[in-house]
Amino acid sequence: MIYFLLDNKSLSVFTESSTRQNLSLASKAKLHSSITGTINNSKKLNSIIARALDEISEEINLTNNLASIIIDDSILSHSIIVKSKKYDNIDQQIIDESQLKWGDKTSNYYFISEEKKTPKNIFHSVAIHHFLREKIKLNFNNFGLSIRYIVPLSSILTASLKPSQFSVIKNGNKYQFFGNTRKGFTFFKLNFSGAKKVEEKVIGLLDIPNIKKSDLDKKNLKFLFFNKTKIVEYLANYIFNDIPLLNFTESSSSQILSGKLKVKTHTYSPSNEGFKYNSLIKNLSAGFLSLLFLLFVVSMFSNYDFLNFENSSTLNEKKESIDEIIEERFIPNTSMIMIQNLSSLDDRFSGVTNFLLLENEFIVNDNKVEFDLPNTYPVFSEGRANFNELLISLFEVENNLKFKVFDSEVDDQSIQNVVLKFSNFENSLNALSILSKFENISLRKAFLENNSNSVHLYISIKK
Repeated sequence: MIYFLLDNKSLSVFTESSTRQNLSLASKAKLHSSITGTINNSKKLNSIIARALDEISEEINLTNNLASIIIDDSILSHSIIVKSKKYDNIDQQIIDESQLKWGDKTSNYYFISEEKKTPKNIFHSVAIHHFLREKIKLNFNNFGLSIRYIVPLSSILTASLKPSQFSVIKNGNKYQFFGNTRKGFTFFKLNFSGAKKVEEKVIGLLDIPNIKKSDLDKKNLKFLFFNKTKIVEYLANYIFNDIPLLNFTESSSSQILSGKLKVKTHTYSPSNEGFKYNSLIKNLSAGFLSLLFLLFVVSMFSNYDFLNFENSSTLNEKKESIDEIIEERFIPNTSMIMIQNLSSLDDRFSGVTNFLLLENEFIVNDNKVEFDLPNTYPVFSEGRANFNELLISLFEVENNLKFKVFDSEVDDQSIQNVVLKFSNFENSLNALSILSKFENISLRKAFLENNSNSVHLYISIKK
């Protein structure tokens, strides 16, 4: 498991040491723009998350790992909901009260909520912008990570708190406080930088308590201090012990009721009404009339010549068109030619130090060469490729495979553009033998640079 902490300006990664069990900071990438500044721009948001993961992947092998992601509360939205008897379920109440609070912006958010064991009937609702949730899931999956948890930081900090305690995060003279009081969740900030204490209440039904800086400097069980590493260690421990936590990977609804994870059960309730003989008679009558009508239609058309399939000119025309389609399918496309030329490279040249293969150009050892047009062409034996299944096959070719994915759209057709980096030429050829089996995969570019063993393949996958 790899642990991530995403805040407004950075993405931190924590991994378990090979020699010891505790977690430590393995890498940190500064975001090129803030999350809050790009939250309504889907493309820019996608770019900053992808770039951060790209920088981290240069230091850490991310592929084929589970991921748990902590989201800082500064990029989330919070509400406190007191359950009302006029609503049958809390989910509908949260939606209605959120619309009163955010209006039309409500549709931009994905809501999850929890009710602690105490107090009862007070729900803490946390919302994430759906762009942020989607781009996190998309980019982490593209880097070969399987996401198990996307957890609000506040859910971790309040999971085991007593009503009289606060979890505290310190940054210089600035403090963030998280609590689960007798009136539910509370989140506030204190700033002791100036001559006068500055208070900021983010959410909560109670007033901010009177806290002095001297109270925070003393050892006090009322204030539990957390740094980033301790937060991640708590999350790992909670996951191991199945402690209920809010999770944005799950459904948008109330997830924790009375301190326990909500279990969804599907029930069947038979009708209270007795057996309806009138409905049965009506159904039998309708079925009998339909059968009579079908027999009438068949008798009308049974003597027509078009039912004689062997002599049908229409069928012959269709056969001819099918033959044309089959013949057209096996006309070589550019990708086929590129793959076969690359596969025969060792046979044509005694030594290859570099090459560049494009759709209309082939350069080997800095010299332009002609494409060799093959006499036979491969048959697509596997139909259409699924990207995730394809990755599994490619990782069997090379365990240390590196890749990047960029989505695009051409003529209303969604395309996944993938860059694959293989450590040697032989592995790239083995990969090409897999890629050539699928009709929706095309090779666009391949190259090997001087003084390098790594081969890059650029492919396009039609979804």
